[in-house]
Amino acid sequence: MATTTTATATATAAIKTVFSTSTIEWAMWANEHVLLTGYVLGIFSILTIIFHFPLWQIAIYGLLLALFIIIIEYPRSGRIVKKSKARPLQKYPSLLLTKLGPLTRNYFIRFVVYILLSLPCLFLISTIAPAISLIIGAGAYGLAALFQEQWIPVEPKTTDNTVPMPTRPPPREPLYRAPSNA
Repeated sequence: MATTTTATATATAAIKTVFSTSTIEWAMWANEHVLLTGYVLGIFSILTIIFHFPLWQIAIYGLLLALFIIIIEYPRSGRIVKKSKARPLQKYPSLLLTKLGPLTRNYFIRFVVYILLSLPCLFLISTIAPAISLIIGAGAYGLAALFQEQWIPVEPKTTDNTVPMPTRPPPREPLYRAPSNA
């Protein structure tokens, strides 16, 4: 009797779904994709407002959404392998993301928010392509959330004591000469 309960307990424990760590960092791909989508959405929204396309009021929403996306997505996340390079002036929006805490750190929240915020842009022909692209980027964030990735700030580079770069161009003469026997 005791062996059947332990066998049932181990079988139940084996059924639990645990996703192993992926070799692909989905958040990195999602960040680049959604940031580019924000730029494209901003450009398309500006052109729609300028030329007064039908339903151009949705383009105002698209422009505000593009600004929101660019502010949230501009800071690059630190990578697992610690080889991430920060974007120029990343520290300012990065402070905002660290202050907001789990709202911006959790990729599942970004997944849901980006899908919901892209829906109004699907009703305007000039913003439908960026809206679909934003949904695809949100899907990549969904995969990142599935593999338990989360946003972490990029750590500043530490300087180590390595050999300094040469000051003279090649060919270089040796710094010392061996005494000759002549």
